[in-house]
Amino acid sequence: EDPYFFDLAGFFNAEIKQLNSAQTKANKTVKYNEKEDVVSDQKLDYEKELAVFVHSDINKLSWREKYQGDTIKEGNEIRSITYKALDDQLKTRSIAISFEQNQVTQIAIQNRLKSIMASTWQKLEYVPGKGYQVHGKQQMRLAGEDTMGIEVEFKE
Repeated sequence: EDPYFFDLAGFFNAEIKQLNSAQTKANKTVKYNEKEDVVSDQKLDYEKELAVFVHSDINKLSWREKYQGDTIKEGNEIRSITYKALDDQLKTRSIAISFEQNQVTQIAIQNRLKSIMASTWQKLEYVPGKGYQVHGKQQMRLAGEDTMGIEVEFKE
């Protein structure tokens, strides 16, 4: 059966496979509040690294009515697909996918998680062949705010 929305999980599983089989190395910067760690020229566990993207997939039958999709085409070519959550309870708030010559050039995702104790925002961005970023902010009810960021740049 065809996925109703863009198959995010399928796309990232294919990317993970490709990055692992090419043994792609990367420079990775991890930021937590004011601290910053950099690892250079490392082989990463892309299944772990990109899990946050895979878990943002919205292909669930029960969610069909809960996202508004918008596709922009130029002639026969898709330029962009965007999804916005219509239900406030959904973790994945928006997904924006850009294309050039029917190839994905960028995926941007916004997630929000709310609990009694904390609210968490995540901004994910993936650029095939270049790298990805994950930025987050967590507002704890009792402990204030933490920010985190991961920036990964693939090495050729």
